[in-house]
Amino acid sequence: MKQTTARTFDDPGLFVLDLLLRLRGVDSSLDHIRQRFNHAPIDVPEMLAYARELDLSASCVLTDWDGLSASTLPGILPIRGGGFLLLGRVHGHEAVVMTSGAERPSIISRHDLEANWDGRLVVVAQRRALAVPLLRFSRYCLEFIRRSKERSVIVWARLAGMLSSLADRAPAMFKQRPAAPAEPPRNSNSGSAVIVFADHARKLGRAVAGLTPSRGAHPSEALAFLPAALEIVESPPSPVGRTIVISITAGFVVALLWASLGTIDIVAIAPGKIIPSDRTKTIQPFETAVVRAIYVQDGQTVRAGERLIDLDATMTAAELNRLKSDLTSAQLDAARLTALLSNKTDPASAFSPPPSTTPALTEMHRRFLVSQNTEQAAKIAAIDRQISQREAERATSKASIDKLKATIGPLQQRVEIREQLYQKELGSKLQYLTEYQELVGQRQEILVQQSRFSEADAAIAVLVETRNKTVAEYERALFEELAKAEQKAAGLSQDVIKAERHTGLQNLTAPIDGMVQQLAVHTVGGVVTPAQPIMMIVPTDSNLEVEAMISNQDIGFVEAGQDAAIKIDTFNFTRYGLLHGKVLSISQDAIPRNKPPENSNSKSFGAGTTSSEPIGQELVYAARVSLDRSYMNIENKRVSLSPGMAATIEIKSGSRSVISYLLSPIMRYKQESLRER
Repeated sequence: MKQTTARTFDDPGLFVLDLLLRLRGVDSSLDHIRQRFNHAPIDVPEMLAYARELDLSASCVLTDWDGLSASTLPGILPIRGGGFLLLGRVHGHEAVVMTSGAERPSIISRHDLEANWDGRLVVVAQRRALAVPLLRFSRYCLEFIRRSKERSVIVWARLAGMLSSLADRAPAMFKQRPAAPAEPPRNSNSGSAVIVFADHARKLGRAVAGLTPSRGAHPSEALAFLPAALEIVESPPSPVGRTIVISITAGFVVALLWASLGTIDIVAIAPGKIIPSDRTKTIQPFETAVVRAIYVQDGQTVRAGERLIDLDATMTAAELNRLKSDLTSAQLDAARLTALLSNKTDPASAFSPPPSTTPALTEMHRRFLVSQNTEQAAKIAAIDRQISQREAERATSKASIDKLKATIGPLQQRVEIREQLYQKELGSKLQYLTEYQELVGQRQEILVQQSRFSEADAAIAVLVETRNKTVAEYERALFEELAKAEQKAAGLSQDVIKAERHTGLQNLTAPIDGMVQQLAVHTVGGVVTPAQPIMMIVPTDSNLEVEAMISNQDIGFVEAGQDAAIKIDTFNFTRYGLLHGKVLSISQDAIPRNKPPENSNSKSFGAGTTSSEPIGQELVYAARVSLDRSYMNIENKRVSLSPGMAATIEIKSGSRSVISYLLSPIMRYKQESLRER
């Protein structure tokens, strides 16, 4: 045991191979492995050969650290410079390995492992349950075929021995019979017949013993000398039956292997049609109108912007002219009001009419401007005159007050003198009262004049306020009218734009370069309705694509970039071939449409029959598929494809084994059956 262990340490390949086989549940023997390879060191080829002799699946692959996690572990890692590691598990940036001679596994980092590892991984695993008996059966068939010729010589030798022993025993058996009474002559005839049979059998035995396959004698030539009954018994069975059985068995095995290992494509079949990449453009009127002129016909090539049909634009043109007139009037009002506000002394010089205005309108608004300004100036002048009058009255009252105040002093002195004289009885009382009355009158007159002065002053203030109010109201009215005019002009500008667009829509033009198709209007004076398709413009310079309608059952397996084969219904694909392309895009939402009548022959084998789609409708997804060319080779000439041609698109969405395809109905019935209420 110590020698075996020491030898194992010297041969790391033997150590890891023995340990891996034990982990795979195989009873391994170090001595048997060593003897199998004549005590030579175990390397990767020897590991693979020995594992395959044990009916195990063994392979050596090149991989990296990321590929180790996805591989079947444990496995063997060859080390640079010789040596092996048994890899048990990979987790993160560490791995669990077993080295030769170690008593327990150890953990090694990714950096250390990649520094010594040569990149190969030896994987040994149990074969599938079906693969082992099939492999053994195929080996048995090959061995049986190899030995069939050798067995033919042995069969002929045994047949010769059996015939010789039968010929020797036949007379003895006849002699051993007990004596019997005399019988009719037929008994003696039977005895002689046995002797004759023995003689013929002995001759046949010698003849058969002398035959060999190399001499080319056919067994039927020797058996032809036997009696009919013995010929039937001794004739060998025909090899045709065995050959048929072997052929059927081999064919079944080959078919089973092909069904298990071979794959077939999964194809999603969708109807569609050829369309231009820029899509066909539909020409439609905007509103109900009368056809005034038709400039094109079916099949005519047109350029972008070329006129196709003119519709009657009388109403739209009248509306456009009215809106333009209203817009000009609003713009003139805005210009007039702006001039009145910007230059109050000479607003006519600041008047700037819009360029689209006629001279008559300009002159009319200029006169209106002057008249409006004159009216306002007259109102202000009238108020100013009233103010001047009140100021004059105030000045008169002021002068009267000053005059009265100047004379009241002397008059006061006269009254005082008259009073003193009266008190001294030097003057009369009448004169005193007269002077005093005059003084009181002067004082009252001063009060009256002061009241008039205040009244004139208040009137002047009222007039000034009235003047300011008049000016303010005038300017406010101008601002309000200006705002309304500008707002009206802005609204009319948009209305004019809409009316111009509306009028332009009465002239139908080609949006792209293309060919006119499906012209629906041929009568000048006819009436068209809104959104009525009048004609189609098919682009001439755009690439062709196929618009396919993928069923709801297949959409989960179809994605952009998958290959597709296109069959044009017009051209028989078995004779003229197929077109190829790729899926460019798929719609993100289903398109409901009426479901066509079901055809039992169209259901693929193994496909489900249940559906959750609405009754009478089906949900499809529109997909765009590119074309590798836009023509077909028909009878040694190129025939261009045309938009609208029907096609059948076969999109390769995956692959599966043949046996899974054949077993899919059984698995579906197993899942869905025996559960009904």
